Amino acid sequence: MIEKRNAKQILTSLLAGPKTFWRLIREQDGHLVHYVRLLEKLEGENLIDLDGGRIRLTEEGRALCQQQGLRPRQDTACPACGGRGLELKGIFGRALEEFREIARERPPALADFDQGHVDAASAVARAALIYARGDLENEDILILGDDDLTSIALALTGTESRITVLEADGRLVDFINRAAEKNGWKNLRARRYDVRDPLPGELRRKFGVFLIDPVETMPGITLFLYRCALGLRGKGAAGYIGLTHLEASREKWHAIQKLLLEMNFVITEIIHDFNEYELASEEFIEKFGAARPRWGKLCPPEVNWFTSNLVRVEAVEELKVPETAGAAGEEMFRDGTKFYCDEETFDALW
Repeated sequence: MIEKRNAKQILTSLLAGPKTFWRLIREQDGHLVHYVRLLEKLEGENLIDLDGGRIRLTEEGRALCQQQGLRPRQDTACPACGGRGLELKGIFGRALEEFREIARERPPALADFDQGHVDAASAVARAALIYARGDLENEDILILGDDDLTSIALALTGTESRITVLEADGRLVDFINRAAEKNGWKNLRARRYDVRDPLPGELRRKFGVFLIDPVETMPGITLFLYRCALGLRGKGAAGYIGLTHLEASREKWHAIQKLLLEMNFVITEIIHDFNEYELASEEFIEKFGAARPRWGKLCPPEVNWFTSNLVRVEAVEELKVPETAGAAGEEMFRDGTKFYCDEETFDALW
C-alpha cells in the first residue's frame, strides 16, 4: 500500500510535466532509498524514463494513469508561508535579515559531524514557532547540536530567554560565542559537548525547552532524546525535533513515536516539510552516479530538495529515561557507523 501511494504521488506529479530528480523528491514522501528503488522499478516497467536529466512519463505510463483515473498533481502549498503556517514579520522579519548577514560567515559543513544546515527562513521560522507556542520568552532553552544556528535566530528576537548550545564542532562553538559577544547577547552561550558523553550534572533538570535536529538512526535519535530529557525540568517541558521522511520510513517513525510515548512525551503537532536544507550535492551526485550510472546522470539541484518535518512534543508526566542512558561507552552509541548510518540513510544507496 505504501509503495502504491508513493508510486501514485510520482505518477501524478509527472502527469503535470517532466520533473528533475530533485523536484520529484519534494512531491513524494517515501524515504530516499525507497524513492530511488521505486524510480528504478517504474523505469523497468517502462512507465517512466530519464531524458536530459529530467524524469518523464512514457506513453505506457500515461496510459496507466488514464486507466487508473489519475489526474495531474495540483500545487496545494500556501505561496505566502510555504506550508509552515507562519509569517515572518515584525521582530521575525528583522531577525531574518540580520540572520542572513551573520550566517554568511558560518563555518562550512563537515561530513564528519553529519552536518547540513537549514536555510535562513527555516531557522527563523523555528524561532517564530517556538515563540508562538509560548516556549521562547523567559525560558531556559537547550539546543543539542546547532550547525543550523537556530540559537542565533532565537537571540535575534531580543526576547528574555536563556539559550544553551551543546555542540561537538569546536568551530561552531567559537562562531556562536563570537556572535553573542559581538552583539551583546548575554543570554546565549555555546560549549563543546559530544552527545555520546553523559550530560553534565549542572545541566540536568535545568531547561524548559529543547531543540534537536538529530541523526535518524534509532541509536542516534534515542541518545539525543535521552540526553535532552535528562536536561528538562519535567512535566510541561517541551521539545522541537527535526525528523525527515527521506531517512526515516514509516516503521522508523512508529518506533520513534513509541519511544516518545514511553518517555512520557506527547506529540502536539507535526508540520510537514517545515525545514529546508541547503546542501552541497556534488558529493551526493558523484557517489550516486558511480553506484547507479543510469540514474546518476543528474543535473544540479534547482530546489532545496532535502526537507524535514518539525515535531513538537510536550512532557505530560515526569520523564522516564533509563539509568543506563547516563553511562558513557555504550557500544551501540560509540560505533560511529551504527550511530550515523542504517539501511534507510543515504549511504545505503551505494
